[in-house]
Amino acid sequence: MPLIVDGIIFSLQRQGGISVYFRQLLSRLVRDRVATSMTLHSMLMQEAPSATGTLKILLRPSRLLERYRQCEIPHEHAVFHSSYYRKPSDSTMPTVVTVHDFTYERCLTGPRRWIHSAQKFAAIRAAKAVICISESTRQDLLELVGEIPGQQLQVIHNGVAEDFTPIELPKADRSFILFVGQRRGYKNFNLALRAMAWLPDWELHCVGGGPLVAEEMQGVPEAVRQRVRYLGFVTDAHLNKLYNQAVCLLYPSSYEGFGIPVIEAMRAGCPVLCTNCRAVLEIGDQALTVVPADDARAVADAMVRVASPDHRASLVRAGLAVAHQYSWERTYQQTLQIYRSLAPQ
Repeated sequence: MPLIVDGIIFSLQRQGGISVYFRQLLSRLVRDRVATSMTLHSMLMQEAPSATGTLKILLRPSRLLERYRQCEIPHEHAVFHSSYYRKPSDSTMPTVVTVHDFTYERCLTGPRRWIHSAQKFAAIRAAKAVICISESTRQDLLELVGEIPGQQLQVIHNGVAEDFTPIELPKADRSFILFVGQRRGYKNFNLALRAMAWLPDWELHCVGGGPLVAEEMQGVPEAVRQRVRYLGFVTDAHLNKLYNQAVCLLYPSSYEGFGIPVIEAMRAGCPVLCTNCRAVLEIGDQALTVVPADDARAVADAMVRVASPDHRASLVRAGLAVAHQYSWERTYQQTLQIYRSLAPQ
């Protein structure tokens, strides 16, 4: 069952959930000696997996607007899986598309949305099988694209790395709230900043999402600014330490396809505060503390409650129980079944 993976995602983002997803799949395909070829382009934004064992790398020059063009692949009997909504140059090849979210369609407007949606919807409609990473994403797909006759449509949840686990660490010098990932628009980062005004002895630590910019801090009191720290992109080992030391993860996004940091935090024993986001509520279940998206004082009060030892211990237990329902091995095995169902006979 030869498989061809389009590695365009490694040219599109420095770090992110989609990259994590494909790294996890690829590592297990190599482990199980599944014959796999992956296309890579000359302009990479992150270090990509290397050829090893049964994984073959097909190097391609980056063409103008590469991300929007068909993936150049050899003409052979194989299953094709693009890492970001591209179709193969061989239109007869059975394809798998993983739909991670509909952020562009739900949260953006203008040409960027139109171009992205045109490419995404075309890839979805041409696919023999579509994987949605949550039931929330599947519902969005049915609403925005519709059901495609004869197409496999399956929910396969993301996993969580085993690197995230409770560990014994000294207490942080100063209590801090953790904010992981992008901070733009629908991520509601401003809610975190406003809540910090009610927590004068605590800090806000930000991981990933790019350096803080002046626009994000516009109108934020200096007393709050001094307690906001940007930690950059960190290793999983470092992030696990942060989860273990943080009072909680604040994840106030109004829209997600899944929300990997939520499960990472729970697996590390870190309570999670979120707003009323359908996908996050789906995956985090009863272990979440749900806060209003428009009341910074209520968010701050919830953080203080989470910090109390008894309440925190209860949330940690619930989070660990939820997190252990998710694994990349389960994600891989279910995805492998789809590959096999499409393999040319």
